[in-house]
Amino acid sequence: MLSGAGGGAVRDGALSVLSSRSAVGPRSRKPKKKNPNKEDKRPRTAFTAEQLQRLKAEFQTNRYLTEQRRQSLAQELGLNESQIKIWFQNKRAKIKKATGSKNSLAVHLMAQGLYNHSTTAKDGKSDSE
Repeated sequence: MLSGAGGGAVRDGALSVLSSRSAVGPRSRKPKKKNPNKEDKRPRTAFTAEQLQRLKAEFQTNRYLTEQRRQSLAQELGLNESQIKIWFQNKRAKIKKATGSKNSLAVHLMAQGLYNHSTTAKDGKSDSE
């Protein structure tokens, strides 16, 4: 049976199957709270000097971690996997920002006049200059 409005055909029950699926697994996210309290927020992680030294050494070896490597590092350093994952993401972002390398897609869209997000680089020049 097919039904639909506006020319789009949807099989009966297909929509209910799609809407009843929930994200499961390591990539699922918790729904955001509408009014987050400061008490609900996890405090900032203060890494020890030894933890930072180990994370930096691992980053020098490889900028991206496998799930197994992240798990073993978490166990070795006494941290959560998510703390290690976020540290690596932040480190990559910091390097990218410092080097001023732009996303190739953003450069392509700017050339077509379709990208209008202006950012300021360290030298004080913006993308649009």
